[in-house]
Amino acid sequence: MKLNDLSVVVYLMFMVVTVMSFNSCHEVKGLGINHDPNALVWKPVDTVFNKMWENQITENIDKYQCPGMAIAVIKDNQIIFEKEYGVRSIQNEASIDLNTLFRIGSLSKGFAGILAAKLIEKNKFKLDDPVSMYIPEFTVKAKNKDGIMRIQHILSHTSGFTEHAFSNLVDENVNREVMIRYLDNLVPKDSTGKVYAYQNVAFSLIEKVIEKVTGMTYTEALDSYILSPLNMCNTSCTYESMESVANRCEGHGYTRYGYASKELGRQYYNIPSAGGINAPLKDMEKWLSAVMGNNPDVISKEAQNIAFSSYANTSYDRKFWNKKSDVSHTNYGLGWRLITTPQNQLVYHGGLVNGFRAEIAFDQKTKTGIVVLFNSVCNYSNRIVFDFYDLWNNYHNDNQEIYL
Repeated sequence: MKLNDLSVVVYLMFMVVTVMSFNSCHEVKGLGINHDPNALVWKPVDTVFNKMWENQITENIDKYQCPGMAIAVIKDNQIIFEKEYGVRSIQNEASIDLNTLFRIGSLSKGFAGILAAKLIEKNKFKLDDPVSMYIPEFTVKAKNKDGIMRIQHILSHTSGFTEHAFSNLVDENVNREVMIRYLDNLVPKDSTGKVYAYQNVAFSLIEKVIEKVTGMTYTEALDSYILSPLNMCNTSCTYESMESVANRCEGHGYTRYGYASKELGRQYYNIPSAGGINAPLKDMEKWLSAVMGNNPDVISKEAQNIAFSSYANTSYDRKFWNKKSDVSHTNYGLGWRLITTPQNQLVYHGGLVNGFRAEIAFDQKTKTGIVVLFNSVCNYSNRIVFDFYDLWNNYHNDNQEIYL
């Protein structure tokens, strides 16, 4: 081969790698991608607010003895606060950084809801399609007028099944197909399409629907439609992808002697749509920005409207935010909670799995979002989102110009 021919080959190889790096970061992981089209820009918020917020975080971490956490706040399309606290594990005390992996639990449902919305937008299926159209072995008769269990019902937790029906099988790492057989023998307790009761196994039926209409596995579809387009290169859905990474947190549970690290479990990796995603703060910043509407080429306004519409009234649900005096009503979309107060219109979800807690929210009014990853079940995780918006609202009301 002549030198000129060799140069052409090298150049073509370089172009192929470059094109692949833009299309799917997962396919070229390890090849040293330097360009990230979804990288967010820092724009420091007023230092007074930052100091107030950071002081509040530090006080609560000390109060609740949280082993570690990572947090980011986004205003419009820019990061205005970003920090990591504590250690990956109390066993080795290695520090948490932007790329440290956490399990995010039920924040995974938000990914499934958006993926479903994108496919609905592409006319791959409809929300009112019967589940049995895509899963013939699922023959449950809904407790409604026509007896049909629809896709909308499973994504909005209005199947009529008893709350957390067969979630124990998820914890036992039972195969998805076996769980579906168990679910198929269950008779809805409440009115389908009307009564909200949180589910994991029933929610995960969306995986088979998505597999049917895309010809991919659920994780392949998630990567193709969301993770790779957003360059979420370190986000994954398997036990092996979490276990093999050195820079990862261990979950922690509270004992009579204080917090103790937990062995990485396999639960919820069997139904990743309900709670099996692993992600670092750096990737979750991209996800938060995208669901806020800053990447319309990946998540369109139409997909947002589908996912963030109300399909179930949850105001009677036994959650602490329903007891807050300023909460007027709460609802459920597709894998997302909708919480309304006089000052905020929050799209929100929390997650809990294997000693990890995660919180994500954004306000559709102020275009302000927050994501927090905890490697423990410390009680601060239940309050941090609402503490943030209380502080933000009070500060913003007193200070019209908040940017330097």
